[in-house]
Amino acid sequence: MLRSLSPEKSAVVDIGSNSVRLVIYEVTGSAALPYFNEKVLAGLGRGLPETGRLSPEGVNQAIAALRRFRAILTGLNVNEVIAVATAAVREAADGPEFARRAATELGAKLRILSGADEGRLSSLGVRVGFDMPDGIVGDLGGSSLEFQRITPAGQDGLGETHPLGPFSLSMSDDTRIADHRKAIRRVLRQSDILKSGARRLYAVGGSWRALASVHIELTAYPLGILHGYRMNGSAIRLLTREILSIQRDKDMASRVSSIVGRRFDTIIHAALVLDEVFDAGEFKEVVISANGLRDGVLFDQRDQVLFESTGSPAGDPLLDGTAAFLRLDKSQYEFGLALYEFVRPVLPKSVAKQRIFRAACLMADCGGRFHPDHRADMAYYLILRSPIRSMSHEDRVLLAHATGARYTHKFQRPKAFTRLGRDSDDHLARVMGAAMRLGAVYSGRTAPLLKQIRLRTTKSKLVLDVVPGCQDMVSATVQKRLSQLASIMDLNPEVSVLESASS
Repeated sequence: MLRSLSPEKSAVVDIGSNSVRLVIYEVTGSAALPYFNEKVLAGLGRGLPETGRLSPEGVNQAIAALRRFRAILTGLNVNEVIAVATAAVREAADGPEFARRAATELGAKLRILSGADEGRLSSLGVRVGFDMPDGIVGDLGGSSLEFQRITPAGQDGLGETHPLGPFSLSMSDDTRIADHRKAIRRVLRQSDILKSGARRLYAVGGSWRALASVHIELTAYPLGILHGYRMNGSAIRLLTREILSIQRDKDMASRVSSIVGRRFDTIIHAALVLDEVFDAGEFKEVVISANGLRDGVLFDQRDQVLFESTGSPAGDPLLDGTAAFLRLDKSQYEFGLALYEFVRPVLPKSVAKQRIFRAACLMADCGGRFHPDHRADMAYYLILRSPIRSMSHEDRVLLAHATGARYTHKFQRPKAFTRLGRDSDDHLARVMGAAMRLGAVYSGRTAPLLKQIRLRTTKSKLVLDVVPGCQDMVSATVQKRLSQLASIMDLNPEVSVLESASS
């Protein structure tokens, strides 16, 4: 349950083998929305296997980045700063010396994570980003790859760490693809977690997100949101084939380079590791997670009231994230909850969908400040492309469609997005939108007035029950909205006055 509508700023500094990153979050309940996000690809772990030490150039870039981060944190008055370092700092002979200097420059304590810590915290980050995740979390960093089994009940057993990052298992220009695959397979044979029979791999890390960005471009997928993006075996094979083609196809190399930027140098390695992990684990699909280590670090340090003994967030990141993103005040939040109770009788009874319906009702006022001529379209795109997590792409499409339909019964999704989502959700979105529209127009978007009416269905009718003394609230516009909803549901509309307010 959301404890407060007032967000708190917290920052995580992640010193990885490849990148140094600062993310400042606005935390509301069990949801954390990035407020500021900056990374520097310092490459601390470059050359580590050969020298046993951090890259001197990488150290200079990382320290410069940390000085800048400290200035930003001071300027924004962020008091909670959590700093961690991962594999490169953990393994390098000069790692402890660098860690002391980094903490001084940043002005915050720095924790060097073990491989087990990385797996556990990435797993916790995924739990906050998905509803009831079930599979294996794989976090590919610059030096290592962590695995952690995760189930709806929590993480299962100890995690694993393997030296499969591009700085630990590097490819030279003359490395044969077949030889590199064999080297990856030798490492993966040591994994017990990959033999657990999980069907889904939650892919964490910038390199694997970069691969998903390439696949989105190759397939012209219209919703450019990485979190929750899914790829099956055929997609992984296509992606790997196209990535490997950059060795001989200059046009493809240029195209991929424009998408992945500075990760281009390690993109072949990332593709091969993903391909081999997919086969070794016999997965059915890969789900890209924008959540990972940093989110886990953040919530691992937050008030433990938020968490159950399993490590799951006690609230719902979807509902809390909706309240945070839309900046709902107390009256808007209460209206959304009352609206859910009003529309629930005309919606499916599926337990799994109730959180989606609640979120839709919290979103029902999101277009109120837009120009009346553009509210439906603006609200649709606002929800479709929102940073709210803990929902699938299909659910995102349903929520956006319902929100657009809430502002006009004539709403039609833009053509580019009609290929997305479940076919059965088209009618459901129209019912949701029309029902929310009816409740909003009757009540003036206020919870107390909305509690004067209720919806019910009979075999042939959609009935709007009104408490005694409130008949005058049923205006011509209200009757029109009731008729529109009834038409969508193929029912006849009727207004009925209850015998008493408690009936």
